[in-house]
Amino acid sequence: MMKGKIWIVASGLLMIALLNISCATGSYQDNGLYHKKINDRMSRMAAQYEGPLRNPVIVIHGLLGAKISDSKGNKVWGHFAPAQMAAGTFFQKLAHPMKKGIPLPQLKNDTFPSGLLEQSEVRILGLQFFLDNYDILVTSLKDAGYVPEPKQLYPDKHFPSLFVFYYDWRRDISENAAALDRFIKEKKEMLRRQYRAMYGTDRNYNIQFDLVGHSMGGLVARYYLRYGGKILPDQLQKLPEPDWSGAEHVDKLIIVGTPNAGYADTLLELQNGLRLISGSPAYPPALIGTFLSYYEMLPAPETGLVREKGTGKAIDLFDINTWIKYKWGLLDPSQDVWLARLMPDIKTKEERREIALDHLKKALMKAKMFREALTYPSDQLPGDVSLWLIAGNSVETNASLEVDKKGRITVSEKAAGDGKITFASSCQDARAGGIWYPHMVTPIKWKAIYPVPGGHMGIMNSRFFDFILRHILLDIRNPEPEKIQKKGLPPAS
Repeated sequence: MMKGKIWIVASGLLMIALLNISCATGSYQDNGLYHKKINDRMSRMAAQYEGPLRNPVIVIHGLLGAKISDSKGNKVWGHFAPAQMAAGTFFQKLAHPMKKGIPLPQLKNDTFPSGLLEQSEVRILGLQFFLDNYDILVTSLKDAGYVPEPKQLYPDKHFPSLFVFYYDWRRDISENAAALDRFIKEKKEMLRRQYRAMYGTDRNYNIQFDLVGHSMGGLVARYYLRYGGKILPDQLQKLPEPDWSGAEHVDKLIIVGTPNAGYADTLLELQNGLRLISGSPAYPPALIGTFLSYYEMLPAPETGLVREKGTGKAIDLFDINTWIKYKWGLLDPSQDVWLARLMPDIKTKEERREIALDHLKKALMKAKMFREALTYPSDQLPGDVSLWLIAGNSVETNASLEVDKKGRITVSEKAAGDGKITFASSCQDARAGGIWYPHMVTPIKWKAIYPVPGGHMGIMNSRFFDFILRHILLDIRNPEPEKIQKKGLPPAS
């Protein structure tokens, strides 16, 4: 009897083993989930290729994504210590300059972007640790075979193919698009010289770039495609139709977690301050309120996602009277203590308020024009340019806001997103503020949209993101640049 039981048990174990074997890799019944990309021969060849048939890539970071330094080498942004934040160290230099009657492009101090913020250095209670930022994205591109632009190239490479455009994220987005225009033309001319020397290409060889823009970087890139290096005017006026002059230099634009319809946390932070880490001191609203880019990423008026509590009436965030009525941000009387630190030469509270009000008027006017510039209807996106979106949809994200009579702001609705940007905003899904349809309605002509699980920075730490990014960059070619770039070139071997 015992032998029979042993045989039954052994038979059962053997059957389980056989079932496991039948469901192993290569089986029709394989239900495994695999997180590692296999770099087969074709993938390795694509990654190792160096030459004009592969577009160079430019990474464009988002809000807060570049170090800011002063002329003495002090790091004004990029080193975060609670004691330093509470004391307001460097706040005067970190603030966007404010001066009554002076156009925004002319307001500058001795600070400048000094490099990509690949990691954030944080010190709390004497302990030092680092938070991953853009090192993940740069590493992913290097692993895909792109050669970064260092002081000295890799031994077996002849020219770089990975560039990082770091910019002053405090300033107007159109100003940074103009800086991107200069950056692209400089890199294009450098690569033309290299290609001419190595491959005998024409002096005016049409080099195209693939852009990867994260968060606000996607807005910089989208504006650049439409208007090239044109800076928005200083007076409210009718904008010209997009001429798509930036698209001349771009093959693919990959946008990652970009607030194409704005995002709720801009208004919350302009009112309450910016807290980088839970429990840490907040950068005060008076400081955040000097940054022009914040206003350009306020929830878009057409979404109607900011409303009066009780009445449901949509609030116009680009109307200066709204800010005066609710005493938000720079106009909050409690912020005068910080305004005094930002403007130490201004002795009276009344004069500081006048300057703050003037700055706010100019910032809102510029933001209104920026929104109109990006939403100006145009069917002229060149056929040789493609737009791709990778966006988070697995984190509850602030979406709709309510404002009571005293100006207090509360979150009235959350939606799928990455914790900062809703998926609907990234897609610029018009259903958020209009008529509902069972399918997405967006004015942006996306080539494809890829939802990816992850937080605002964590999206880029996802294997799904890595697979998608490599697929778009290495496997897909837009037809027209392919015709142009193959002309007269030696075989890719």
